[in-house]
Amino acid sequence: MRNHSQIISSFLAAVGGFVALNAFAASDYRCTVARRVAAAQESSIVQKAQESTYIGKQFTVERRTGLMAGVLKNSYVTKPQVIDSGSKDNAFKVVTTMRIEEGAGVGSNIYALTIDEYESSEQKPFVFLENDVVYLGTCEHF
Repeated sequence: MRNHSQIISSFLAAVGGFVALNAFAASDYRCTVARRVAAAQESSIVQKAQESTYIGKQFTVERRTGLMAGVLKNSYVTKPQVIDSGSKDNAFKVVTTMRIEEGAGVGSNIYALTIDEYESSEQKPFVFLENDVVYLGTCEHF
């Protein structure tokens, strides 16, 4: 039969493991943009201005809600929807849509972020689609 201190030690170890697992599952991301690609051809002046605005800049992602803040954002009027919280087998995925009637009445928008959570390195590749523009880079937990 175990003594009282062994039971307490086992319990604390189990609780510590549970807390560590939940901390990982809830840890947010800090991401850095490495590349930007637009579907339509841009003039070299526009392309350089866009690159100076985005390349090397950072944004954060709240893993629980999918909300992005910083140089890239995914919520202006509507809320993001996390469709996969990511795991050792799956990427983290969040989608936000804004229909014409939900915005300024000018047009609709789609935002989709995928972070390769399953990658074993601390640097997790990401791809972010903002309508017809794609951003690529890496994220890490913080």
